[in-house]
Amino acid sequence: MVLYEVESLATLTSAAYLERLNNPTPWTTRMMPHYMGMNRGLCSVVGSSGFGQGSAAALIRFTPQADQAALLTGWLLDEVLLAIPKATGLGSAHLLQGAQQAPMTNEQRIRGADLGVDSALIVTGYDSISVGSCVTSLCAESGLAARGARQVSAATYQWSYSLDSAEIRA
Repeated sequence: MVLYEVESLATLTSAAYLERLNNPTPWTTRMMPHYMGMNRGLCSVVGSSGFGQGSAAALIRFTPQADQAALLTGWLLDEVLLAIPKATGLGSAHLLQGAQQAPMTNEQRIRGADLGVDSALIVTGYDSISVGSCVTSLCAESGLAARGARQVSAATYQWSYSLDSAEIRA
């Protein structure tokens, strides 16, 4: 999982950003064929709870059923996101909603078109077992699916490296 936090989604469709993606470096050109079946979502943050970013993370992608979307979002915002930072081993949760389709670029053409993201929940914590248990619970039949989510998929990650904007400029 690679996550870019930008001030505005317009950054990800700007001429400068697209120029970079449409003119990949030789190394990127060699590497992109190995990145098959990617999902790439330009999302807005609907809600967040907790603080920091733990060393363990999970990404749960899902598509709300249209007739239950408001109830599902309400449950996630009012119950799930608020409970996650209070649980042992967990620290933060973020609900994302796909805001726009990522433009087709030469980088994508090399690896194959990326799938979009409708909705996603990111859970982070300092204990990978706790993060995994949270994901198992949310992905169980009584979790997201029972409240109107379909196409639920999840993956867990171990934090490797992070740079903030000031460090990138340096």
